[in-house]
Amino acid sequence: MPEARLTGLLAHMRPRILVLVVATDNFADEQLVSDVLLETCYDVIEAFGPEHQVALKVLGESAFDHHVGRWAAAHTSATAGVSAPLYGVVHLPDHAEHGEGATWVRDRSVIAEGPQLCLAFCAPGAPLPAITQLATGAGIPVRRLRREGPVAELSPVRTTETAGEAGTVADVRQRIAPR
Repeated sequence: MPEARLTGLLAHMRPRILVLVVATDNFADEQLVSDVLLETCYDVIEAFGPEHQVALKVLGESAFDHHVGRWAAAHTSATAGVSAPLYGVVHLPDHAEHGEGATWVRDRSVIAEGPQLCLAFCAPGAPLPAITQLATGAGIPVRRLRREGPVAELSPVRTTETAGEAGTVADVRQRIAPR
């Protein structure tokens, strides 16, 4: 019997790793975002192989979301032929259908899609974005990211995970499984 491998599957049939990427309103450290997204992509490749599709889900409402989308496009272009494409996926609230509750409906829909990880970028002193509470309740690991002190000092990144005890992507990666 021939050996079955993911590398032989057509792109649309390969398992997808969905990473929810959110930020507080005034988060503006684009270098930290780029560094963490690159680290996360390498972790997915190390854990699952380069043939897995990675989708970065953003909420589509800010300059932060646009930066994540541009980063995904640039990364895909730079790694073409080496690894599966990286997708930036925007999920906007439907205010026409849901009115004032559109954001809540959208957030619940995003969590129901079952992301394997949530990256939450927070400005110093800011609480986690509201959607991370839904993620935590659904058992999705949340990695809180912020730079301590002024950006110019390039202080080390402090990470915590609110959905368990692990505090690094390497620890969280062990709990991620393709769906």
